[in-house]
Amino acid sequence: MKAVVLDFYGTVVEEAYGLLDVISETFMRHGARQTREEVAAMWWPYFREKCERAHGGNFRLQREMYPDVFRDMIAKTGAEGVDVAALTKMVVDFASAAPIFADAEKFLAECPLPYYILSNIDNAELAKVMALHGLKPCGVFTSEDAREYKPRKGIFEKGLKKFGLSADEVVYAGDSYVNDYLGAQGAGILSFWLNRKNDAVPAGVRAVPDLYALLPELAKL
Repeated sequence: MKAVVLDFYGTVVEEAYGLLDVISETFMRHGARQTREEVAAMWWPYFREKCERAHGGNFRLQREMYPDVFRDMIAKTGAEGVDVAALTKMVVDFASAAPIFADAEKFLAECPLPYYILSNIDNAELAKVMALHGLKPCGVFTSEDAREYKPRKGIFEKGLKKFGLSADEVVYAGDSYVNDYLGAQGAGILSFWLNRKNDAVPAGVRAVPDLYALLPELAKL
């Protein structure tokens, strides 16, 4: 193994799960018919569906899709007067300044291999948050660079090509079972699932509770 390739949001820095409470509360104040929990649960399916369709000539940046997600939620909930622009700015601002996980800091300080970042994110936000935390990976590749989103295997293949690495020379780790673990597996990469939420682990899946716990797994390789 020559390198470790990492997902970023939810793996190195926090994912925007906390924003779902703010979003659901906003929708409730504007007359949403559903419960707060039901409103919060709408974001990821709508966003995932848009990412699945955004590739090649149909590619769109994440910041371009956020307003459409909120409009879908408005149509579903019946909420009125929701400030879509303000909510979109909140999501973009979080992506630009997401807190780093303590276990990730320890991992990056002690990792014996060079590390690279491969993330579903717009370049502008990733550049800001990496500068904020002083992160200097050996290489970075994003959905904006690939013109497609994980779990499509193309983003992994294009990323490895940019890094000058082959699938059998790297280990990949990320917090999304579908986007990261299965996506990397589909591209022929040995992958680990960062199971931060302590979900049930399917048989045969390589899972670790946080990024620091990946270190002893690397030592075994």
